[in-house]
Amino acid sequence: MRLAAMTALVLIFASGLAAPAVAERDTVKFYNWSGYIAPETIESFQAATGAKITLDTYGEADEAESRLMARGTGYDLAVVSSESVSRLIDAEAIQKIGLSTIPNAASIDQNLQNFFLTSVPQAEGYAVPYLWGTTGVVYDLDAVAERLPNAPLDSWALIFDPKNAEKLAGCGITIVDSVEEVVSAALAYLGRDPNSNSEEDIEAAFAALAAIAPYVRGFDANQYDDLMDRNVCAAVAWSSDALVPQLEQDSPRYRYSEPKEGTNLWVDLFVVPSDAGNLEASRRLMDFILRPDMLALTARYTNAFTSLPEASTQFSDPGLGGSPVAKSGIVPDPFYFIKPRGGAEKQELDRRWRMLQIGL
Repeated sequence: MRLAAMTALVLIFASGLAAPAVAERDTVKFYNWSGYIAPETIESFQAATGAKITLDTYGEADEAESRLMARGTGYDLAVVSSESVSRLIDAEAIQKIGLSTIPNAASIDQNLQNFFLTSVPQAEGYAVPYLWGTTGVVYDLDAVAERLPNAPLDSWALIFDPKNAEKLAGCGITIVDSVEEVVSAALAYLGRDPNSNSEEDIEAAFAALAAIAPYVRGFDANQYDDLMDRNVCAAVAWSSDALVPQLEQDSPRYRYSEPKEGTNLWVDLFVVPSDAGNLEASRRLMDFILRPDMLALTARYTNAFTSLPEASTQFSDPGLGGSPVAKSGIVPDPFYFIKPRGGAEKQELDRRWRMLQIGL
């Protein structure tokens, strides 16, 4: 999930004991973030359809994008980050989805769908929202208060101001390993357009990040374990990871903030690879996962927000209503959606991001 980034592996899920071999057409090859679907959903699909799911997982968005770009995966269905979709379309690595064949897709939150398509219009017909969240700041209230009595808890300055980062370095700072999201956050902190691609703005963002890099313990997509084990006191993190201490440990120690300068709203989406071999299976699995009861199970399991309003109402845990977006059902300011960057621009960001991480 946008949680623990385990080593990519292939898992064969079968109902009950080991099942006899089934025909290829009765196997669905699914590529997804690690830990980003409830096991009960997989078991229910297999019991209901008699089909077998082969689940291959990944831990970083770039890994999934590269693998789908390479073709020949054999995947029937994949989940990718919203930042990747336009590049996958440009590379003809994914194909259009016949939404009329996915009945449950009609119930997807139109506010969320419109916000996504306004930012990435070329994705219409190619991607179906699955789960979503925000990228913000999670902090240990006691540890931060001890070191920063007047800490700006509602601001990116908590981490991006070098004076604050220096004081928090001793108790641990991590930053999610997602260059597009972190650069956008740095731009928002600087009062600039989070989607700017001007060289001046990009240079300013990396300068801001370089100023705090000596105080950062790691740039990591696997922040789930650090938060669960209380190894850090402040992090730039995905909400699905940041909510872990509250929802899974019932701990008030960690708090999650969506900074006032602007916060990225991300969406993970279903896509069908261009070389998918079983389109019927792709659509059948997608439609099953988008059932309100199934999506509610997965949202509970992942700590992410669902793309279906009906599924959201099935939560009793108030922690999952912590986002203003989730509460209101609309996308208020200062939330923004990361607009797509071209392949060459993304490669340059990746190069500078790697240099930042190794201290150059």
